[in-house]
Amino acid sequence: MGFLNEIGQKISSASQEAIAKTKDFADVAKLNSNINDEERKITNAFTEIGKAYFAAHQDDYDASYEAFFTTIKDSQVKIAGLQDQIIAIKGIAKCPGCGAEVPKESAFCPSCGTAMPKDEPAAAAPAAEGKKCPNCGATLAPGAVFCANCGTKMEE
Repeated sequence: MGFLNEIGQKISSASQEAIAKTKDFADVAKLNSNINDEERKITNAFTEIGKAYFAAHQDDYDASYEAFFTTIKDSQVKIAGLQDQIIAIKGIAKCPGCGAEVPKESAFCPSCGTAMPKDEPAAAAPAAEGKKCPNCGATLAPGAVFCANCGTKMEE
């Protein structure tokens, strides 16, 4: 019987060691996760400081930051150009009032009713089934709050 008791004690001891090591591993993983969270907060704070400094000093920055400011300004210009290409491909315009995407042929923004600037005369939109404007009879885009043709606010 002593042999079986000894084996039982060894198994119990090994199990307790494995449990302790597993708990330690879990505790270390949790602490590492907390460290990562705090490092992420620091990185976000540094990013916000940089954005605030850039916004406050776009025209009067210290010469030691010139390379950073030049990179940011060049990238902003490139981004604006790429966004213009996307708008051209999608065949839309951005509303000057609310920034919504509006079909190029629209005279008014269907979201806020702002008159859309025109570069060239608008072509007649193809007839489509759907809700009609009570003022001008134009077909309304789904979910439009204002008529894109005449700017009339739609009633619920």
